[in-house]
Amino acid sequence: MSKYSILLVTVLLTGLIILPRQMHAQNKPHNKSALNKMNPIDMEKRLKELGISREEAVKQASLYNIDLEEFLNPVSQYPSAADSLYKKTGPFKDSRFGEKKDHQLAERMEIDSIVPGFSERPPAVNLKPFGYSIFQYPQSTFEPILDAATPSSYTLGPGDEVVIAVWGDTKLYYQLPVNREGNILVPDIGPVSAGGTTVPNLKDKLIRQMTAVYSSLRNGGRGATSFLDVSLAKIRTIQIFVLGEVRKPGGYSLSSLSTALHALYLSEGPSINGSLRNIQIVRSGNTAGVFDFYDYALRADNSKDIHLQDGDIVFVKPVGTRAAITGNVLRPGIYEIKENENLGTLIGFAGGLRFDAYFERIHIERLIPFDERKKHSQNFLDFDVHFNTYREAAESKFEIQNGDIVSVYQVGSIPENRVIITGNVKKSGTFQLKSGMRIKDLLYEADSLDRNTFTERGTLFRMLANLRREIISFNPRLAFLDDPENNIELKNEDSLVIYKESQFFPEHTVSVGGAVRKPGTYPRHENMTIADLVVMAGGLTENASKYSWELSRLDTTRIGSFSTIRKFNVQNEYWEEKNGESSYLEDFDHLMVPSNPKYNKQRVVEIHGYVLYPGSYALSEQDERLSSLINRAGGLRPGAYLEGSTLVRKWNNAGLVPIDFEKALDDTESSENIKLLAGDSIMISFQQEVVKVRGEVFVQAAVVHKKGASLDYYIEQAGGMTDEADEDRIVVILPNGRRWEDKFYLFSSNDILGGSTVYVPKKIETKTETLAILRDWATIIASLAAITIGIVQITK
Repeated sequence: MSKYSILLVTVLLTGLIILPRQMHAQNKPHNKSALNKMNPIDMEKRLKELGISREEAVKQASLYNIDLEEFLNPVSQYPSAADSLYKKTGPFKDSRFGEKKDHQLAERMEIDSIVPGFSERPPAVNLKPFGYSIFQYPQSTFEPILDAATPSSYTLGPGDEVVIAVWGDTKLYYQLPVNREGNILVPDIGPVSAGGTTVPNLKDKLIRQMTAVYSSLRNGGRGATSFLDVSLAKIRTIQIFVLGEVRKPGGYSLSSLSTALHALYLSEGPSINGSLRNIQIVRSGNTAGVFDFYDYALRADNSKDIHLQDGDIVFVKPVGTRAAITGNVLRPGIYEIKENENLGTLIGFAGGLRFDAYFERIHIERLIPFDERKKHSQNFLDFDVHFNTYREAAESKFEIQNGDIVSVYQVGSIPENRVIITGNVKKSGTFQLKSGMRIKDLLYEADSLDRNTFTERGTLFRMLANLRREIISFNPRLAFLDDPENNIELKNEDSLVIYKESQFFPEHTVSVGGAVRKPGTYPRHENMTIADLVVMAGGLTENASKYSWELSRLDTTRIGSFSTIRKFNVQNEYWEEKNGESSYLEDFDHLMVPSNPKYNKQRVVEIHGYVLYPGSYALSEQDERLSSLINRAGGLRPGAYLEGSTLVRKWNNAGLVPIDFEKALDDTESSENIKLLAGDSIMISFQQEVVKVRGEVFVQAAVVHKKGASLDYYIEQAGGMTDEADEDRIVVILPNGRRWEDKFYLFSSNDILGGSTVYVPKKIETKTETLAILRDWATIIASLAAITIGIVQITK
């Protein structure tokens, strides 16, 4: 094949591939496939090139049901622990964050819950380290309240501002800062030392020094006619440092009312490797205090939470011994254990044992310590710790080592004294097993047998040692007679089943249909007759016939034969019918009671409007017609408008039936003179003087009828058609429901009748895609031309 042939085939194949894709794109709904191929950086870059803001893009994308935020979020592009957490929990719904898809927060929370050395071991795989999650709350939640009363122990320092107020004979008000030297400069008094003192001590100093100038203060003693008050107006800011194993170590500016806890929350708390129980506050090179977060989180004790001073260091040491506890405790988790703390302490951290905990045996999985591993071939040991009482377990002094996983199991589910009875008894259920209890006793506890019980066979299910069941059959009738082989002594978890009679014998039924009040299937009793069945079925209806009753009886004598048929008549007092053996029913007999073909219910129609005697009339015969009923109603009254009269049929929800009433009355043999049915409603109208105009006209109007007026006349009277009117599809509905056609003479003339409705519909525009298709073809041809030129250049 020549190179030009290859070139031609390539161009054609390219066109066949590109064209369907271009055409398909016109009708293809927007989807996310294109977005999935772009990373967030490329997407942001593309938005900048197009000059579209991120907010605009998100808004436009939402019109096509695309969540662009999902694709602009870098976390959603890469698989992580956050993705798996999001799939499990869905969007975060939390009062702290609002309802949003914060994948980055989810990822961090998931990582913070992974404790190396525990997360990969099956008993602790779903356990979380206690206490760390509380630091996920926003720091503002834990900021000190600045408008609260100042603690009496608060010491003043540079940056604080105090308010001095004097009232009485002397009136003064000053708001004075504590300067760098620790003094406040009081007018007329001079500098007063405030640094390092409390507010009450400062008040004592001021009242002594100000009494020298304002004698009415009298040192605050008796006879004073002026009074002094000192309060804190503005609290200084201090600089502290949070270091060690924390998520965000560094320097922080805090209110001087802040404590070590505030600093920890601001730094987002200890990292997963940081200790919650050994948090040190270092002041001027010395340890000012040690804070145990468990006191705060487990016992609400913040007495050791020290108020910070400028330059303090909050230092979080690496975590110490950790142990996990899982199973039937109130708060399973991974806890940090201090020296001299034990199994009882760990159980206390977990909130204690649950009420269904099995305290007699607690299992421990232990990672063998470094210096003992040479003595063992494997790295883990499993052993049980046994206890006699709950208190002994809860207060156990058993030593816990780093990495231990403690498992508390659940009590067994097998009860001590339970028996069950089900089936055809009056009160089935679970009962207490009493000493020496037998089947007869349990039957009496269940309020004895119910009706239609099969008394010759019952079943006792007994639990074996391997928790499987064995079946023991017994006779309930003999059990009531204290027969020792059937009135068996019961054991724990025995279960009795009492059966219905229908489970052992086929159900005996007969059925009846036709002209009875309650047709259906009924149980067959002994010596039941045809009359008994009819009476049980509520008796005969008023249209029941006494002739040609039919009894079908199951035929099992021949293959292919279903039943034998017997026809018979009954007397008026059918309930006294005595036909000897032939009147008795057998199983599965079916009785058919026919209806009287001469019986007919009254069939009522209604006629209203301009007749002499409007009202409800019963049809005289099956084929009574419209003209006959109008004559029975006294005929038409003066002013009757037959062209506007209507007939509405309820049968089969037919609705309005368009009829030419004038023709029906003039020619009783015409098809317009239709047969009437029960429920028909006839309305003989009076002369209507208007024509209603609806749809795409400027005024929805009722135009006065004008004899001989054209369709255009009525439309013009309604203001004419709007620009969106479709004049080729105008419809005129005459008052009797027929459609008016000016080409045909349905009546004596082709006038639009009074009471008609003119409807002008709206244009239906069909969308054309000619320009779009031409644009796509131009693009395709340009692409093919470029490909052709490229191939020619290559093949030269």
